[in-house]
Amino acid sequence: MLASHSGFGTTGRFGILLFFFAAVGGCTSMPDAGDYMAGTAELEPMNDGSPAYDGRARFREIFCEIARNEQLANTESGCEQFLWRLSDEAPSGTPHAALPRVDKSLHVVVVGGAFSDCFGDASIAYGPASTRLATEGVLITHVPISGRSSAAMNAGIIAETLGAEQFDPGAGLILVGYSKGTVDILQFLVEYPELAQHVAAVVSASGPVFGSAVADRGAWIYDTLLKKTFKSHCDPGDLGVVDSMKTDIRRAWLEQNALPRHVRFYTLSAFTTREHMARGLVSSWRILAGSNRRNDGQVTISDGLIPGSTLLGYANSDHWGIAIDIEQELEFIAGRPSDERFPRGVLFEAYLRYVSEDLADQDD
Repeated sequence: MLASHSGFGTTGRFGILLFFFAAVGGCTSMPDAGDYMAGTAELEPMNDGSPAYDGRARFREIFCEIARNEQLANTESGCEQFLWRLSDEAPSGTPHAALPRVDKSLHVVVVGGAFSDCFGDASIAYGPASTRLATEGVLITHVPISGRSSAAMNAGIIAETLGAEQFDPGAGLILVGYSKGTVDILQFLVEYPELAQHVAAVVSASGPVFGSAVADRGAWIYDTLLKKTFKSHCDPGDLGVVDSMKTDIRRAWLEQNALPRHVRFYTLSAFTTREHMARGLVSSWRILAGSNRRNDGQVTISDGLIPGSTLLGYANSDHWGIAIDIEQELEFIAGRPSDERFPRGVLFEAYLRYVSEDLADQDD
């Protein structure tokens, strides 16, 4: 959710971020990889809504085949390091089967996370992967959200962006939300039903669907001390960014608003061990562990599950690692004990191939 900008002085930007995360932090024991793998998936949403469908086995096949093709995982065990295989995951049915194609009639729309317009290119969600796929004929649009604004304001920006696009009347939209981008997308679907009717699918990448305790603890600090920090680096918008991710607000919103039934939803969550956790996320990782030790430093897997969605899998990564190259700008704050980087491009491509296949199967 939170990163930094190359325009801040080095000492100042590190001090601000470390202050914020230390202030919300706590201390609890954390599990190791063996403890994580002994667990099972969470498929029941927190609001007693429709349970999630388990799509992990097929998503793993697609993800791992892409990884092998890019020589990132030459063996099955090599791919295992990127996606957690929990004790209840079904075995793969068609290992090394032909990859489904990305349906190029679909228009992919990416909505980034909080504060993303305050920083450089490294905080553009799936930026390099989008550029590569666009050269292969995939139509991809990144929505210029207001990173310091509420979900309601950004829902309007999504609507404005989509309203300005020249869509093929027969094409559907895949909306990919990273972090708070998911919350903005859900708000858009409810508040702009005329445009939402063109949406075929929504992929949530570690979105705080039910909010985040990090926002609960950090709201006062941000509202009181940090709002003016970004004044010269990005538009303030309505300043509702942190408040709109608080758990009471998000849970009340979900109780009061039904998501459109024609849209297919997909959830990708993340959790990891200390060697893959960025320095700036360690404190919030530990505080979230008080309610759910499976979290990525910003969102627990319980808070990230869209009711009635398809669970794609659990990435072995922290919150930043699954979508943004923030370590390119913040070597210290995003530093991790392990030098291994999560293959974000593989993950993004796997979303599009899985969803293309799934939508085609629904049409048959």
